[in-house]
Amino acid sequence: MKQALVEQIKGMDNLFEKPKNVLQGRVGDFPVYVRQGIDGTAFWKVVVYAKEGSGSPAYQMDSFLAELRSGIKKVNKASFDGKKIEFIVRNSGKVGLQIREILDRTASYLTQNGYVPCCGCCGNEVPVALCSINNAMDFMCDSCYNEMCNSLENNKQELAAKKGNIVTGIVGALLGALLGGVLWVLIYQLGYIAGIAGLVAAVCALKGYEKFGGRINGVGIVISLVIVAAVIYLAHNIAYAIEIKKAVEEVWGMDVSITDAFRSIPDFRAEIPEINAGYWKDLLVGYALTAVASFATIKSMFQNSTGSYKTGRY
Repeated sequence: MKQALVEQIKGMDNLFEKPKNVLQGRVGDFPVYVRQGIDGTAFWKVVVYAKEGSGSPAYQMDSFLAELRSGIKKVNKASFDGKKIEFIVRNSGKVGLQIREILDRTASYLTQNGYVPCCGCCGNEVPVALCSINNAMDFMCDSCYNEMCNSLENNKQELAAKKGNIVTGIVGALLGALLGGVLWVLIYQLGYIAGIAGLVAAVCALKGYEKFGGRINGVGIVISLVIVAAVIYLAHNIAYAIEIKKAVEEVWGMDVSITDAFRSIPDFRAEIPEINAGYWKDLLVGYALTAVASFATIKSMFQNSTGSYKTGRY
């Protein structure tokens, strides 16, 4: 995080950067963290931890948040769940000064209306520390953090012990991938190569393997992706066969079946270099778009399938 931004945001408060791109500490009595570039986007997240005290606030939270949003145009979202106030702020212009204003106005409101600091998980008034659970940040007490870690470890052990059926998993992956293959052919007829079709094929194949096989693991993911690649190849050739059928009927006026058109693909590619180049270009672009569109989903499913997790306490 740029030092100029850090200085603007921290003001006179003892905020420090830990972990990277996250400022944390207290503003007044309230734990806060400010995170840059949430989920790889150009937005900041500002979170202040507090709950209502023993008395009713003189000024309602909904009214305060609405007023703050109207006064600070960079605030894209402002919400309160009873334990923390969360702001999503656009990253543009003097964003550091805008975040500082959000912190000052929020801390002032909370203090004047009797709010108290609390754990973001259980809501109790106890000492808290900033924690990370699979890259999601939260101020938690020791009890909640330990309980969360134990739950994640138990889930990991249960998944490791769970058996799956590769044969039925393959059947499910094939059925799921075929849905994406059909979509691929339909979109190709419109003149496009769409990563969305590959994404549908990958997601449906993975979900199909998991549904029919009982669970999905690393082997299941690899098998599913091989099936997806094969189905996309088949769908691409079917789409090309449809194009050949249309061209032959329009140019030579001959009635050609899809089967004959499919069989003629190697001949057309061998005799006409432009068709061969277009064939490979469309297929490779399709594979690339599928990989890009599916990467995050595949990564998430792999983590979920193994129960792997990453925690931190700062």
